[in-house]
Amino acid sequence: MVESIANILKYLQKKNIHLDRKEFSFQINSHPAFPSLLSIVSTLNVNYVCNFAVEIDNSEIDELPDDFMTFITVEGNKQELAFVEKTNKDFLINGKYKVSEKEFLSSWNNIVVLIDEHQSVLKKEAGGRYKFLLAGIFMLAVLIYFQISLHSFIFLFLSLCGFLLAVVSLRKVFGIESPVVDKVCSGTYTDCSLSEDNTTGFVSHFGNFSLVYFLSNIVSLLFLCNSGSEDVFFTIQKTLLIIILPVIGYSLFYQLFKIRKVCPLCIGIIIILLLQTSILLM
Repeated sequence: MVESIANILKYLQKKNIHLDRKEFSFQINSHPAFPSLLSIVSTLNVNYVCNFAVEIDNSEIDELPDDFMTFITVEGNKQELAFVEKTNKDFLINGKYKVSEKEFLSSWNNIVVLIDEHQSVLKKEAGGRYKFLLAGIFMLAVLIYFQISLHSFIFLFLSLCGFLLAVVSLRKVFGIESPVVDKVCSGTYTDCSLSEDNTTGFVSHFGNFSLVYFLSNIVSLLFLCNSGSEDVFFTIQKTLLIIILPVIGYSLFYQLFKIRKVCPLCIGIIIILLLQTSILLM
């Protein structure tokens, strides 16, 4: 049911409806009819999301809209409520993998859940109208207060960007919901779940290590700049290149040649690391 809830939220985000994951999950799990379809439909109704659950024959598949939800059979003959999108003659399941029409029809249970966003009370994602302005003011205040040179400021700014990407790469840990990130991370050859795969060793913790690395950069750079020891910081960073460059190389090798999937967020972090490296070598 955990995966089904995540798929429902993806579908809602596509319809520009944003619900709190924890609250929505609690409402479904505490419903008397859990884990039936009724618990899902009732919870959507409680949140003023207009929805319809109908049974469709295989012959009527072409009459369905371009996106919908249905139960499909997954590993272990278990059924999961999946978010389905039509793509020409294929079907994109949960934004991750495509199946042919024949494969799809053999795995679904003919029950379709549809959302009517026009009849729903749309819950827009918490706006960030002034986020960039506040971030700019904060960075300017940091620059003035700590008397940071432009060279150090650029390095600090890149560290902040890397820190944010690392946080987003661990979005399930922090409970972050973003339709933009879901779109970026979905597809046949893209995936942002490397950090959740416990079988991949060091690479599986790329987001964790990046989070610690960039946070350490931010704290140490501000501290050393305030004490007038910027040179010490950059000397340490040049030494760390002995570790950073091989990690970048291995991460790229792992994504491109081993699993043959690209982690867009990881690539973003790698680009930031390379930009910082170029600053260090200038």
